Amino acid sequence: MAQSALADGLRGIPEGVDRINSILPRVQQFADSGDPFFQEIVGAAALEFQKDYEKAHRYLGLAVKARIPSAQRRLGFMLSLGLGVEKDPERAAALYRWAAEAGDAVAKHNLGCMYLLGDGVTASAEEALRLLEEAMAEGFSQSANYLADAKRQMKDYAGARKILELIVPEGTATVASVRNLATMYYYGLGGTSDKVRELGCYMKMLDLGDGDAMHYGHTIASEMTVEEVREAAAWAKTDAWTETFAKRDR
Repeated sequence: MAQSALADGLRGIPEGVDRINSILPRVQQFADSGDPFFQEIVGAAALEFQKDYEKAHRYLGLAVKARIPSAQRRLGFMLSLGLGVEKDPERAAALYRWAAEAGDAVAKHNLGCMYLLGDGVTASAEEALRLLEEAMAEGFSQSANYLADAKRQMKDYAGARKILELIVPEGTATVASVRNLATMYYYGLGGTSDKVRELGCYMKMLDLGDGDAMHYGHTIASEMTVEEVREAAAWAKTDAWTETFAKRDR
């Protein structure tokens, strides 16, 4: 119950925040009795909701001694940013690694990013890609955006495009990722040029609040048929902009 309430709260569900606040006193009792799982919950609540970093460090540290992966990851996060403690990227990387080896997908993502930047570890593109790919495969959606961007910067456009073509229509791509895919379609990077999907990307960018996409969308839509505009909307899984671009004078 406590873990479920914490998860809902972290997703921004108001009921989850209310539930975790209502049960925290009882959870605190279990934590103070020495239960590492409840120590992790108290530490997580202190970190994520209360912003009491001293308390978070204390309870997460206790849970880390019991090798609770989510506690290792959260304490690693605190150390990587210096939240209430002295910044220690090497220690953060070690904690992420322990959690990652235990199967924590978020820890794999965080450690992968550290390998990309050479922060707390020796930079390794190979290790970064491996960890980000594992995190993505295990359902951590943010990793797909990072992985696609890493591949793009390494000029593996085909690899980046393959990932982006999965996440852009599903709505889990950031606006930067959608813009990158539009550029790939425009220049034919990683595959052939595709004006239909390029327009679909501009529609998706508009969904995400990027007003600049309106200009680019109008420019390309003026060269397209109404059927192609509708095809773009169908690919992007959005119907908010079909009429906007289909009604342009041609």
